[in-house]
Amino acid sequence: MRLTLHTDYALRVLVHVGLRGGELVTITEIAECYGISKNHLTKVVHQLGRAGYLETVRGKYGGVRLLRR
Repeated sequence: MRLTLHTDYALRVLVHVGLRGGELVTITEIAECYGISKNHLTKVVHQLGRAGYLETVRGKYGGVRLLRR
């Protein structure tokens, strides 16, 4: 099965955030871990947040975490 890059990045984000156990994870951290562009990853995280899979926290100490179990 072939996945689009967008789908591949979305799955990587969900797995990475899920392994952190409710802890806030920054987009920069995920981008450095997988070697993904921060700009592209921001779009992926935004869509996952709008779909209800991620909780996004804005600000200096912000990040993302899973919204669902």
